[in-house]
Amino acid sequence: MAKTEQDIIGLIYTCLTDHKENWGNKQEDMRRLRSAYLTKFFEDVEYDSSTIRVETSDAYTFIESYIASLFEKSPAVEVDSMKTQQDNVELARASVNSWLEGNRKALENGSRLALIYPMSFFKVSPVESEDPLQRVRIRALEPWQVILDRDADLWEEQRYCGHHYYIPLAEAKQRYGNKRFTPVSKPNYFQDWDGTVVDRTKALPDEYQYIEVVEFYDLVDDKLYVFSPNWKDGGLLEKRQIPLRKYDGSPLVPIVGLYYSRVPDKPMDGYSTLARVYDQIFEKNIIRTFWANAIRRDSRQYIVKEGAMDEEALAKITAGVDGAIIPVDNESLDGIIREVPVTPLSTNFDRYLQMVESDIQRGSIISPNTKGIATKATATEVTALAQYTASEIGRMARERDEAIEEIAEVYTRMMVYTLEEGDRPVIMVGKKPRYVTADSLDHSFRFFALDQAATPLSKELKKRQLLELLPVLSQLQVPMDKIREEVIRAFDLPEVFLDIPAPQEDTQVRTRAEAVGAEPTTDAEVLADELVRQAPTIPLPIPE
Repeated sequence: MAKTEQDIIGLIYTCLTDHKENWGNKQEDMRRLRSAYLTKFFEDVEYDSSTIRVETSDAYTFIESYIASLFEKSPAVEVDSMKTQQDNVELARASVNSWLEGNRKALENGSRLALIYPMSFFKVSPVESEDPLQRVRIRALEPWQVILDRDADLWEEQRYCGHHYYIPLAEAKQRYGNKRFTPVSKPNYFQDWDGTVVDRTKALPDEYQYIEVVEFYDLVDDKLYVFSPNWKDGGLLEKRQIPLRKYDGSPLVPIVGLYYSRVPDKPMDGYSTLARVYDQIFEKNIIRTFWANAIRRDSRQYIVKEGAMDEEALAKITAGVDGAIIPVDNESLDGIIREVPVTPLSTNFDRYLQMVESDIQRGSIISPNTKGIATKATATEVTALAQYTASEIGRMARERDEAIEEIAEVYTRMMVYTLEEGDRPVIMVGKKPRYVTADSLDHSFRFFALDQAATPLSKELKKRQLLELLPVLSQLQVPMDKIREEVIRAFDLPEVFLDIPAPQEDTQVRTRAEAVGAEPTTDAEVLADELVRQAPTIPLPIPE
């Protein structure tokens, strides 16, 4: 049975209400996580102005170390297709990678949101631009902006998905006509989640008044509904088939989720990476604040018999001048002045701080060595930690890559719709200019994200391992040009090195081979041998 408009509005209202209630209950937790990252732990805490507060940057360092590892290079994809020409595959690869590189900041920001909060989302949407290649943009969304079917077990099994946002009244009138909207103030999630009605007597310009909008994708009926509770006459602002389609004709929602961790029994609910260590970081701030105030109280203080010294004499004592003579107006010096004893801090504070630091480290998958922190670990322990770190970063990188692959598909399909018939933008494919057209992108592509995740230590380990494997690769008869390409890529050398002619077998090579009683080596073996012999030792932060 087809849904009536009233049924649709009721469904949207129900989903929106559940969405607001869910994130309203999490508001305080999200505020704490945000404050931790911004180094504003005590922002909402009432305190005596005489009290010194110390806020460490552990939360910021914790998050940014992940970002540095997950986005060591610009995101990129490999493209494949069994049903189209290689030229179209190469063109799609160049177009997507160029666009991804230009949107790196948005991807990094979305990843940062997914680490601080339970998850994040990316929305790919068309925009106005004279440059046809810039008519699609990507924007990172906070989790409280996206309405989810939280009963679904997989993203693909959702019955609905929505984007909840606010737009200026002027833009709303331009999009949907001069309807009777009741404008509201744009709420701040961390302050006023529901928003309040703007007093029309203030006569604010339309650009400073907003309406609430729900962009609702009904995946059961393949419909896109646009609804606003601020339209006095009610009804739907927009109702049509989901416009974006996959190559096979199925609907494609331009919203992509990024989850680094999930609640096991509720897969559509994420779990904040920062939340794992929040309590420990909070405790560290408490300890450091207590210490800072205790140190300031640990100062020289004296009890002086009243009238025994004038102000000048007292000033000489407090100044601590060496060899100073201080006259005292008293027959006896007993009981004139006495230092106030200060009880030293208990050693338990040191032990407790060490425990907190240890808990923070256990909550982080990134070993101290990969962050440049010196430790007393042995070389074997450091290598094991580096491998563990690489494996965990790899797991998170797979989540990131899955999101990038979906984003690449959405972008490609959206370009098919946004490129007009007369548009012929040019993009470099290798060293050749190529025209980008809707027809060249309208194919069944498969996207595979290139793993760009790395840590400083894992990168150096891979370089060393590559150099050690070069002789083996030559024995396996790996082509010399492929060996050269891999070495140049691993060491981030200029691509112009690829144009250097391969070494030819000469008299010196034959002489060297004959000296050891071996057959003359191949060019690949010569290259491998020379690279290993000439390569400088790569310093690793591993203690002997």
